Amino acid sequence: MKRIVGLPGEEVSIRPRRSAAFVYIDGRRLDEPYIRNDRRELDLKMTFRVPEGQYFVMGDNRSQSCDSRVFGSVPRGNLIGPAVAVYWPLDRMGLQ
Repeated sequence: MKRIVGLPGEEVSIRPRRSAAFVYIDGRRLDEPYIRNDRRELDLKMTFRVPEGQYFVMGDNRSQSCDSRVFGSVPRGNLIGPAVAVYWPLDRMGLQ
């Protein structure tokens, strides 16, 4: 499962800051309280313009996730839907 972090036409930048990499959308830092700093990349730096009809997705365990940073943006037709339940980690189990 991945989160959509970049919409069509947006510029997604990943910049290192204070020993952790943060996501910026069109120059504004994305507020991601659900990402712990120990799960972020340490020194990744990249910029990606999301094509029309595509989306930039990222996993919550950034240092271990295979996501749009690796395989590029995802077409709208490949998006299935919202998460309805969390089963892992156990301390976050529940319905969304």
